[in-house]
This record gives sequence, structure tokens and C-alpha cells, in this order.
Amino acid sequence: MKTMWISALILCIFAFIAPAQQSFAQAPMQNIEGNVNAIVSKLNTALTLTDVQKTKLSEAITAFLNQRSLILPLAGSNPKTYDTKLNSMHNGFYRKLKSILTADQYAKFQTLKPADNDTTNVLSQLYY
Repeated sequence: MKTMWISALILCIFAFIAPAQQSFAQAPMQNIEGNVNAIVSKLNTALTLTDVQKTKLSEAITAFLNQRSLILPLAGSNPKTYDTKLNSMHNGFYRKLKSILTADQYAKFQTLKPADNDTTNVLSQLYY
């Protein structure tokens, strides 16, 4: 009887833990507008953006994060396809950034890349 209760308790614990872990993994993409604002703010501090650049950058980042959110399920189900699509999206996004930022700003942007995909650093969403 004790074994049955312990098994039921363990099953309940896993039932609560599994969805919580999934939500933590997806949390960065759930609030795209908030993430865009945080990214632009961080980039403004590092790159000293003009008002026009902020607007264009917000639009470009929003489009990129929206596209990325559409392919995010592939990261678990088909990592190769996800990596290929993300790489293509990165190339287009970086081309767009080059047209928005000055050469010096773009060079500095490249130095802001975190060493790892750090979920506590909002800029990771632009690089990983």
C-alpha cells in the first residue's frame, strides 16, 4: 500500500515539474514586445542610437523574434532544420542591422555577443 502511495506522489510531482520546465525554456519568447524594448534599451546604452535607429531597430528585432518564435518548436523535434532556418534568419537579420547601424556601431554590436546562450542576457536572443 505504501508503495502505491509513493508511486502516486512521484507521478504527481513529475506532472507538476514537466510543464514548469517547459515554460521556463519557452519564457524568453512569450513576451516579444517586452524583450524588444529590453534589447533596444541595452543596445541604445552600448551603441548610442539615434531615434530613427531605435525605431528601425525595434521593427527589425520584432520581425526577427516573431520569425524565430515560429520555428522554435523545431528546436526539440528537428534540431538540424531549426539550426538551418535560424542561420538563414540570422544572416538576413544581420544584413538588416548593417543597413541600420553605422559601421562602428555594427562592429561594437558584434562584440556584445554573449559567450554562451545565457537566458539571463536578453541579447542572447539575437545571437543564439
